[in-house]
Amino acid sequence: MFTQLSQQQLQAMMQASPQAMLLVDEAGHARWMNDLLAEILGEQAAQVLNRELDEIPEPLQSLFIENSTIHLAGEGYEEDRWLLATTQPLADKAGFMQVFTDISAIQQLMLERDQLATELEEYILVDRQSGMPNRRALYQSLESQVSRSRRYHNPLSVILMRLNNLDDYISATQNKNPASLFISLRYMLNDQLRWADIIGRLDENELLMVLPETHADDALTLAQKVSQRIETLDLPELETSSGLENFQLSTHFGVEEWRKGDDVGLLMTRIRTKMEQELLSQV
Repeated sequence: MFTQLSQQQLQAMMQASPQAMLLVDEAGHARWMNDLLAEILGEQAAQVLNRELDEIPEPLQSLFIENSTIHLAGEGYEEDRWLLATTQPLADKAGFMQVFTDISAIQQLMLERDQLATELEEYILVDRQSGMPNRRALYQSLESQVSRSRRYHNPLSVILMRLNNLDDYISATQNKNPASLFISLRYMLNDQLRWADIIGRLDENELLMVLPETHADDALTLAQKVSQRIETLDLPELETSSGLENFQLSTHFGVEEWRKGDDVGLLMTRIRTKMEQELLSQV
């Protein structure tokens, strides 16, 4: 057994290490690197050794940051590399050793995962909090119903309803993810609407109801009824909050019927205008 390793033996061990290494002296200069780090850096290795820090290209200065994750951009056909640096101080404040683990494969998997998650979002048609159709699903359904009304001249009405004080509810319950509220709304609305009607969450505080074979007068009656039901909705999560037992949601809404020549954009623009007018009338 060795009681003490020579400098040559230590250097041979570091050269054979599966991790890249960089020796930095007390003045912050790179004095040595093993062959693996030289291979990773390629021609850039010569820009690191025995140079003042301000002489080293800025992207390579990250090699000297203690206990960090380092991104090295690939040049030409070379791929980007990511290194995880672990810093080991040397005795007598003689500098430190940077030990690098190549995590490029892991980083690439994470990037691919994020890309797949982004692509998956394009196909998700359900709002995660409420289980209702989301904006994408609602617009697809509305597009289909508008096309049907164009072809057969069937009546079609739309209700756009906004929860005025959702922020107050979130503040009162200290819950930034009000899933329970929207689940309660979903069950209540499903009881009020017909099987052919489509109800979904258009935005954070907006609900959209698409009502085939429905004229504006009937849609208005339904909107008034739904608004009253929402404002009297039982909210058990508030019963345990002092002073909030009588908290009620408030709403305002717009109702519009499809007209000849309407596309989805025109119909939605008109109903938003109607909803804002309804809000102003309440002020």
